[in-house]
Amino acid sequence: MSLAAAVASFVADLALGAWFGAMAFFSFVAAPTTFSVLGTDDAGPVVNAIFPTYYQVGIGLGFVALGGIAVTDTLAGLDYYWVAYGATAVAVAAAAYARYRLIPKMEAAGDDAFSQYHKQSVALNALAMLAVLVALAATHA
Repeated sequence: MSLAAAVASFVADLALGAWFGAMAFFSFVAAPTTFSVLGTDDAGPVVNAIFPTYYQVGIGLGFVALGGIAVTDTLAGLDYYWVAYGATAVAVAAAAYARYRLIPKMEAAGDDAFSQYHKQSVALNALAMLAVLVALAATHA
């Protein structure tokens, strides 16, 4: 593998790893701790204020990863390139849907539909986490 391909592969891995780490930290540490310390009434607005940036960062990292995967595949070839591309695209699509479709719906509905939209948000986040792990595995297969 050439130096350029190795750097591109590192960039893809770094973007995917950072994205997965951010999702895991927010989902399993930051959000539960915020709700535990502040209570539901005060924590909800805090977490809701984080969501737009959280999803935007994920979308950005996803595009960086796609670029790294594309360069690595072009220079060195990836055996499972289509899995890496597809899984990363699924994760980006989940984050984009949450950021640009789901969050506006949540904001418009207020507290009335929290349960419905929260379930969708959790499902999209889980899908994105799984897809990022699949993409990471595919870049190393």
